[in-house]
Amino acid sequence: MAEIFNAAKQTEEIPELEELEKKGQYRSALGGLLVSPDKTSFESQENDEKVVIMGRKHFVTNVGWIAMACFAFFIPLFWGEFPFIKVLTTNVNFELTLAWYAGLLFYVIQNFLLWFYNVYIVTNERVVDIDFLGLLNNSVNVTQIEKIEDVSYSQRGMLSSFFNYGNVEVETASEQKNEDGRRGPDFDFLSVSSPALVVKIISELMEIEEREHEISRV
Repeated sequence: MAEIFNAAKQTEEIPELEELEKKGQYRSALGGLLVSPDKTSFESQENDEKVVIMGRKHFVTNVGWIAMACFAFFIPLFWGEFPFIKVLTTNVNFELTLAWYAGLLFYVIQNFLLWFYNVYIVTNERVVDIDFLGLLNNSVNVTQIEKIEDVSYSQRGMLSSFFNYGNVEVETASEQKNEDGRRGPDFDFLSVSSPALVVKIISELMEIEEREHEISRV
């Protein structure tokens, strides 16, 4: 399972977060963006590290597989319309129906887990990208806030603008290359909710880190 579990943690207060907390926004556990989640932490989290935001793909990105599952749910009701199924006995027909719904349940659970546990976490110290690939397979990429050079977002298409989701790109000092030889983002969070807000919060954390670094040098 991915590296998220519950723990009693408080989040660092910065102006943008305080305003959102007062309004009670971005608090749903099934939302694409959680701001200052009270009971969220991750395995490698330090004792003094505060989770600022946690996000995943916007829920609307699940519409495709949900629609497919709803369509597949009613197919067994029309078994009688298929000639090769008509000739089956009642017991075989029943077993086939059970196998169909078992496979459909696995399909739904798998897609939900892939959406729910593929998350990114922004703390007051770093950015953590958790890629959940299955119950026994996941990868974690981490970078410190102080190593981030640039953060940006993009929205393409009517749906992304209407539902307010897009791609957030975080670049660090590494020299990661794309297949065409050009440098690509070190962290690419796809179809995340409220990308402008995510970029704003990360930028604010970068400024805080930079001020603290300057003070420590004095």
